[in-house]
Amino acid sequence: MLLKKLCECSGAPGGEQEVRQAITAELESIGCPYEVDNIGNVIAHHPGAAGKTRLLFTAHMDEPALMIYDVTEEGFLRFKAVGTNVLPRQLAGRTVRIGRDVTGVVGFAPYHMMKITPEQKRISASHQHIDIGAPNRARALERVRIGDYAVVDSPFVEMGECCKGKAMDSRLGCSALLELLRRNTDRAFDVAFTTMYEVGQRGMEVAAYTQQPDLVVSVGAVPAADVPGSLEGEGRVELGQGVCLALADAGFAYHRPTVEAWSRRAQEAGIPHRALPYAAAAAPAGYAALCRTGAAALSLLIPCRTPYAPAGVMRTRDWNAAEEMLALIVKNS
Repeated sequence: MLLKKLCECSGAPGGEQEVRQAITAELESIGCPYEVDNIGNVIAHHPGAAGKTRLLFTAHMDEPALMIYDVTEEGFLRFKAVGTNVLPRQLAGRTVRIGRDVTGVVGFAPYHMMKITPEQKRISASHQHIDIGAPNRARALERVRIGDYAVVDSPFVEMGECCKGKAMDSRLGCSALLELLRRNTDRAFDVAFTTMYEVGQRGMEVAAYTQQPDLVVSVGAVPAADVPGSLEGEGRVELGQGVCLALADAGFAYHRPTVEAWSRRAQEAGIPHRALPYAAAAAPAGYAALCRTGAAALSLLIPCRTPYAPAGVMRTRDWNAAEEMLALIVKNS
């Protein structure tokens, strides 16, 4: 399963090599031309006839990560978060992978022995460490280096109509776009698999500047709130609702007539979907729309429970809806 392969890759911001290799291998298997630019983006070119609109689809490859910045004399690794979606409370007891072959466990000192306040215990990562089983600093440094990345090691699991895996925010979009490239269509379009979203959408800035799209469509995930303890209400995102079309997010207000037009076409095509008034995370499409002289933008979001956490849960129906929406855009642009 393509999504499983992508979710189980390591892809720290600026260290997306494993994800990039998996994506380029897939592109080569389907005979799709591509290039890797100077910042590490993979730009795929679907051959075909040029339409009135130059299309660019995009998803980011990276995920929240940790960087080793120190090793204690006892052999424990100190780390800092890379990206804004690393929550210390989600890390305790988690297995992480450092580089390609070093396994560690994120730990805290016992709470009753920590010399900090209860609030600091809840939010602070400065009192966490990674235990790789090394007896001292010298032995630890034989296996890791200062500056190495660590990512959560969370296996992908199919759970009936749902799937669980890490890095869902990025890998759902990447897998959907790879499937789009597999489709037999005579319309030309480009796809950018970008780097360093988690540290400021750096890859998207370069890809949008070089590709100069008329319409840019990004694919990502949006947190689903259909869990115990969440607020009730008609507006909340739930698994099974289909693909979400954002009206606004933390970085951009999308052109309402454009969103409404595509919503109508989705309705006519029978694609499960909903308009989303606001998404908390800034999507790549909004950022790309600001490059050069500007572009129309559309943000497609797949509902996922805890998409930025060590394990997110999505429903296959929603991924399928996003895939059908992407094909609809290609056909009608």
